[in-house]
Amino acid sequence: MMLLSSFRKEVGAQIFRGGLQAGLTASEVSGDDAGGADKLGWFASVFINQDIRPNTRIQFEMMYIQKGSRVYHDPWDDEHGTLPGDGFVFARNALHNDPIDPPGDGYRDYKFYLHYVEIPVMLQFDFSPLTRLPYVEYMSGELGLSASTVVAHREEKRGVSVADEMAERRPFKLVEMNLLAGLHFPITDGLTFNWRLSQGVTPVRTRFSEDEVVCANTLECYRKRHQFNTVWSFGLTYTFLTRN
Repeated sequence: MMLLSSFRKEVGAQIFRGGLQAGLTASEVSGDDAGGADKLGWFASVFINQDIRPNTRIQFEMMYIQKGSRVYHDPWDDEHGTLPGDGFVFARNALHNDPIDPPGDGYRDYKFYLHYVEIPVMLQFDFSPLTRLPYVEYMSGELGLSASTVVAHREEKRGVSVADEMAERRPFKLVEMNLLAGLHFPITDGLTFNWRLSQGVTPVRTRFSEDEVVCANTLECYRKRHQFNTVWSFGLTYTFLTRN
């Protein structure tokens, strides 16, 4: 009876919250012969969360988020030393005549804009039971998964659209799954700064067929044949609804 009473008391103390999140994204797409999160965008979402035990809660979100890739490379920078090392390094063994491959003269201006509707499910946990370090004890972390789908896109090479050609040759996957990890830094009551990394574990689309890549094992072949999103997001979370 005492255990049941304690459980009911804990459940009764659980808190339901709702709010908004918004901020900036820096993203890249693997398999586009580029490197670095050079594509800037933004995201916005609504969320609700519920305590499942003290200092731990589950959060559901409905999000709009921009992803993609942005590459600019001028061989002049390499020749005149305005970029470190060799400047922008791209894969030299990419498919011939592929619309997103670098041109033979080394100059490259490529844009890939992806617009997603995404549903993250996050497990959030406070650091206060783990440490009493100043300020860190007020922070929280999160781990989760998300499912997303492309609702719009634009793809350009040297200012010329290749979106229709690429969509026909390499159609987008209906659903993309992502692994998520993040941190929340408190600013005021109800307002936090949040950082999150999103790594696609299922591909945006398939770029190469099996006979167009050389790889040592199944996992390496899977990674080389497909394109995956990587997104860093930085934003604010505002909680405006709290109920016991």
